[in-house]
Amino acid sequence: MFKELKQKFVIINMSLLTFVFVAIFIAIYILTAFGGERQLAFDLDKIINAPPKPFPGGPRVATSLVVELNKNNEIIVFSSFIAMEEDIIKEAVSKAIEIHENSGKIKAGDFNYSFIKRETPFGTKIAFVDRSRLQESLRDILIIFVIVGGGSLIVLFLISVYLANRTIKPIKEAFEKQEQFVADASHELKTPLAIIKTNLAVISSNQEETIESQSKWIGFIHSQTERMSNLINDMLSLAKMDSLEQPLLFQSFNLSNVLDGVLLSFEAVLFENSIELETDIQEEIYFYGHKESFERLINILVDNAIKNTPKEGIISASLSSKKNNIEIIVKNTGAGIASENTEKIFERFYREDSSRSRESGGYGLGLAIAKSIVQKHNGKIYVESNIGVDTSFIVQLPQGRL
Repeated sequence: MFKELKQKFVIINMSLLTFVFVAIFIAIYILTAFGGERQLAFDLDKIINAPPKPFPGGPRVATSLVVELNKNNEIIVFSSFIAMEEDIIKEAVSKAIEIHENSGKIKAGDFNYSFIKRETPFGTKIAFVDRSRLQESLRDILIIFVIVGGGSLIVLFLISVYLANRTIKPIKEAFEKQEQFVADASHELKTPLAIIKTNLAVISSNQEETIESQSKWIGFIHSQTERMSNLINDMLSLAKMDSLEQPLLFQSFNLSNVLDGVLLSFEAVLFENSIELETDIQEEIYFYGHKESFERLINILVDNAIKNTPKEGIISASLSSKKNNIEIIVKNTGAGIASENTEKIFERFYREDSSRSRESGGYGLGLAIAKSIVQKHNGKIYVESNIGVDTSFIVQLPQGRL
């Protein structure tokens, strides 16, 4: 599919470029030919009105010939600025006489001439002008077009192929990510559905049992429906973030208070997991953005830190304003993230653990949502990690209205 798309891109691009080149060439060729014909007509008109023999003050046009004929079409006199043999002159005169129009083009010998005829009291006067220069100019234009135009089209073809590759690459990546997203979503939904189906089968096979005795299986079903609900909500959040048709409602809010409030809600979880929390929050930092999204962002980062911090570990959260940027850092001690995975960690459904362990209860969508939130606010988010020591998620945001 993408190969065909690339070919269409190159074909359309080259067709348009070729059309433009040919149109320019035709325009130049026609204008040159038209200008040359006008100059020849001007020269013919000038020399046809000159005396039969040139004189120092009279008009002289290089590569021209003027012939006067009597009533019997015999040459009386001629003046020539062309090195022509007499039989060639007679051939030119004979062909000009045969043409009934008063002007035209003929070929005599190896050359082409334009001519004009005028009737005189003594017979006919014919002026000839050599067309060689005009023909050479037109031929040179054609050669230049073939060489320059052909060479340019080859270069432009290579550029078009390069641009096609660059243009198709993000589309291909987006398509592949979409396919992977659908496959991962299907995979993630398949497991809880299988568990629910199995537990329902167990309950159905023991219909004589009381609800209380079946509470274990009902609990499993409830936990899996919660997991599915969370997955669907996360997917909807990502879809909303990706949608350009549903802009977020931005307002100025106290980011310091938002960070304090979210951290406060995690106190019980931190205590339960024996994790120490350190904070360094600059007060009264205001930010223009979507408040609910930032509550979600900080929730995701802190929740992610808790899941990856061992007991007796430390999580630190800081907020500061530096020059024109606001910086949020959530840092936790723990195993760390391999350098080759620091970019992948923000991909949808990505888990550094290849076994895709679900012990944490997540689906690998949280950090993807966090990245979407930050990007919606023209910021950037990245990871700095020391293997076996700590991991820092750093969010940098521009101050002022976006």
